[in-house]
Amino acid sequence: MRRRWQIASYIDTTGCQPVVEYMYNSTNINDLDVIIGDIQRLSRVGQDLVETNAAKHIDGSIYELRPNRHRIMYAEDKSKNRFVLLSAFLKNTQKTPPEEIKKAHQYWEDYLRTGNCEILNFGFDVD
Repeated sequence: MRRRWQIASYIDTTGCQPVVEYMYNSTNINDLDVIIGDIQRLSRVGQDLVETNAAKHIDGSIYELRPNRHRIMYAEDKSKNRFVLLSAFLKNTQKTPPEEIKKAHQYWEDYLRTGNCEILNFGFDVD
């Protein structure tokens, strides 16, 4: 049986979870299904997703999950066998906006200092 990676949602200093809030406030039900499916694939496949169009290395520890036109910035916490979802946005340009990369790095650094996150469990698999 294949090992699964844990998926966590970063919690910022105000108690907000940027990715979860994005998913439920900025997407319709069809987009939400696609996003959840890609997150579940990340849990099953891990960084092998980077070899496909579903994910891309961005900078340093930061990667981008790419469900359709949505982008979810994440990083891998190897010590906990976990991917931490950091931020999300709707991609409107060819290049990832520098401010989104900077935000993801800031959230990652905060996570490394505090460990603030919530483990996500969607309870079903989408292929």
